[in-house]
Amino acid sequence: MSELEELKQKIADLEARSNNANKGTGDPANKLRELVDNFLQPPPEFKRGEVVRWKPGLKNKKYPKEDQIAMVIQQLEKPVIESERDSGSPYFNEPLDLVLGVLDDDGDLMVFHYDKRRFELAN
Repeated sequence: MSELEELKQKIADLEARSNNANKGTGDPANKLRELVDNFLQPPPEFKRGEVVRWKPGLKNKKYPKEDQIAMVIQQLEKPVIESERDSGSPYFNEPLDLVLGVLDDDGDLMVFHYDKRRFELAN
């Protein structure tokens, strides 16, 4: 199986998992387990110019919006660690290792840092 075919299969698996998670099995433990498993999947090495989107259920910032794509500007070798917030914040010690460009509501380019584990390739 070629790398492209493997990537397509991984994306299809993630989408299938997302669809199943959104069906509402009614079991919060199963939903939590699926989201944690998705979060812990090793992300690909993102390259400049690739188009990405949030992994299902892992959006934790305003941009990009749930159905919006973003473009990789840079994957950092050494992550920036969010330490300004207190330990009760979901952003505390978050490793920001992916720099993405997104369009804001006015169509202007905005550049933000993210945790790459929360993203997948969109194409």
